[in-house]
Amino acid sequence: MKTVLSLMLMFGLGACTQLSEPSSVTGRLISRSCDYLVGAQAEDGGWHSGTHGLMSSGQATTPFVLHALLSAPDSVCVFPQEARDAAARFIRSRVADNGALGVFDPDILDFPNYATAYAVLSLARIEDQNDQVLIHRMADYLVAQQIDENRGADYWHAAYGGWGFGETVFPQGSFGHVDLSHTRRVVQAIRASGHSNEETYRQAAAYLRLHQRHPSDPRVQRVLGDSAGASFDGGFFASASVSIVNKSTLLAVDGEIALFTSYASATADGLLALLATGHDRSDPSVVAAYRWLEEHADFSYPQGIPTDHPARWGEVMFFYHLMVRGEAYRAMETEGPWRDAIISLIAEKQRADGSFSNPHGAPNKEDDPQLATAMVLIALS
Repeated sequence: MKTVLSLMLMFGLGACTQLSEPSSVTGRLISRSCDYLVGAQAEDGGWHSGTHGLMSSGQATTPFVLHALLSAPDSVCVFPQEARDAAARFIRSRVADNGALGVFDPDILDFPNYATAYAVLSLARIEDQNDQVLIHRMADYLVAQQIDENRGADYWHAAYGGWGFGETVFPQGSFGHVDLSHTRRVVQAIRASGHSNEETYRQAAAYLRLHQRHPSDPRVQRVLGDSAGASFDGGFFASASVSIVNKSTLLAVDGEIALFTSYASATADGLLALLATGHDRSDPSVVAAYRWLEEHADFSYPQGIPTDHPARWGEVMFFYHLMVRGEAYRAMETEGPWRDAIISLIAEKQRADGSFSNPHGAPNKEDDPQLATAMVLIALS
């Protein structure tokens, strides 16, 4: 598992032993967040959403919260070993024969690709040799979920190379909800598992080029024509195949491919996905994405999302934006006061019990205090 840990560090996934000592303010925020999450753990070892019924099984919530707690520095986060062990047992007991987590209830899917990806990341961090076979089984499930020729998509399909929700009911050639957020988590997870088939990462990189609107990509050239070069700003959008997923402005459509303008949360996810596919920090695509974030450095609002968007996505995704921006800055080893910028926005939002909640965040599940608090913990750790 030492190889797995080194890969996690290389691709920005971190480990508590690598973190510098947090400031007193940061430490208090992290400590109280950890106390809340540990106290919210159920007797079965899981974390169950009491806000969103579809996530009450704990299959998706548990690995995400466990990932957040394992990310926090031990110096300020009290996470007892028995609580870690109980969470790991919860995950292990609910993985299906095919390696998927989130399908324990056949009638209600609990974000299977998200859940499985965070389970892989968490179990890889725990470094229990007995989990090796399980981690590889989950990674094999995730690899099989990639949208490629085996699932009826060629290079010209808008979803090619990406990952989606993990629906099980679609016929060959139909893919449902496929986006950059799922793709980033899955690529990070299979990288942390030790998956070494470069074809998987090559196809994922093709998905990322389309969603960065890279002017060298023939699909971008086909959709945007002569404006392909001018539209490239280094940023990302969420989904060329499911337009409703995007929070920014439509640029152009050609057949099944829709291209949108860049926005902050998608760009942070895109940067992290580039690193996980094997691009290093000096790669021009990574540099371009990082430059976009630096040029749109308003932490209080995910820039690129119209402020007059009727769905108010900028408010809905408040904690998510801080989480992924923090992850991206850590992955790029960014110095400077970016953590202070996050703290200034959230310090007064921590509730008496140590939790956080976004009253506008229901569409993105940020009204769930377990999920919102885990996002804050990841943002700060």
